[in-house]
Amino acid sequence: MSEEPTTLMARDESGGRTYPMYLERLMFVGAVIAFFFLQPIVMDGVDSPGWLSILAGWCGLPIALMVLSESFGRLLQRVLSD
Repeated sequence: MSEEPTTLMARDESGGRTYPMYLERLMFVGAVIAFFFLQPIVMDGVDSPGWLSILAGWCGLPIALMVLSESFGRLLQRVLSD
């Protein structure tokens, strides 16, 4: 095997630090667990009309938790990348 660079621009690149993917996975698992605990609270908090509580508990909360989880991952990636 030759020792020539294999990148598209034929550059010599060194490997950086490893990214702690387990932190993002823990945050995702935490978001799933938080959904099960927060969903009844959200549905009880929105009283009328009934369809609005269903929409908030089953649509709004999961989307908000995923946005929070993704934002945390991007912030973590920005802080830990060189």
